[in-house]
Amino acid sequence: MASAWLIVSCEGPAGRDGRNGLDGADAYWFVKNYTISSNQWELKNGVNELNSFFQAEIVIPELTREIYEKGNVFCYMYQNVDGFEVQTLLPYTVPLGERNGNTEYLWTETYACDFMPGSIMIYVNYSDFVTDVRPPANRFRVVLNY
Repeated sequence: MASAWLIVSCEGPAGRDGRNGLDGADAYWFVKNYTISSNQWELKNGVNELNSFFQAEIVIPELTREIYEKGNVFCYMYQNVDGFEVQTLLPYTVPLGERNGNTEYLWTETYACDFMPGSIMIYVNYSDFVTDVRPPANRFRVVLNY
């Protein structure tokens, strides 16, 4: 049985300035941390009502229409896991539960985001729609590049 090996050199598409961009030249980066305090979370659709959730807007003038249309936007949430600080890329869902006597309560908590020129909106959804307590303060890291 004969086998053949073919070695090919490939080059990806040129970057927006005609360069391959591998050296990072002519790249735009923006990285900043934001804190959303508990009182900044806005409840939508009523306390404990179907489809209720929380949202908070982070105003970012650096998030231009050009970045919105042609760049990258990433949002991370800082967390403490086993005593270590970590960053988790959104969206992030964590299963939770608690026991009260013989009754077990289970739900998920999901942090997500969307963006438009000028701002990012962070959302907190609880699968059981129990929204009588605001989410705690959280820190987020936003990364824009183009």
